[in-house]
Amino acid sequence: MNEDIVVQIVRSYIEGLFPRVCPNCGRRFESLRDYLVTTTHLESPILYDKIHGEMPDEPLGPMSHANCPCGTTLTVSSAGIPTDQLIELLTWARDESHNRSVPVRELLHQIRDRIDEQVLSSPSS
Repeated sequence: MNEDIVVQIVRSYIEGLFPRVCPNCGRRFESLRDYLVTTTHLESPILYDKIHGEMPDEPLGPMSHANCPCGTTLTVSSAGIPTDQLIELLTWARDESHNRSVPVRELLHQIRDRIDEQVLSSPSS
């Protein structure tokens, strides 16, 4: 597995989460592109799983938070990624962060930035 494959897998999963609706104001985000244009990211993605040693049997996976214009914090999580695939992605992240000498959270931020750049540079449909 390499970074291009990781970006492709994660982007495809996240795009499948749309359309979404803000539970507070009812704003509808038709696509990931619409979500990225309209919301504001908060910090780097968060990973609560401890992945420095063995992988957890049922990892939560990364979560990314963004604010809706109404101020509500929205979360994009990895909850729907099949466990085996999520473990494979987290194993790659652990190994790659070690190889790059960066914290896992920074690596996740870099992956999110790549996905955002791809989505925002694509013609809107």
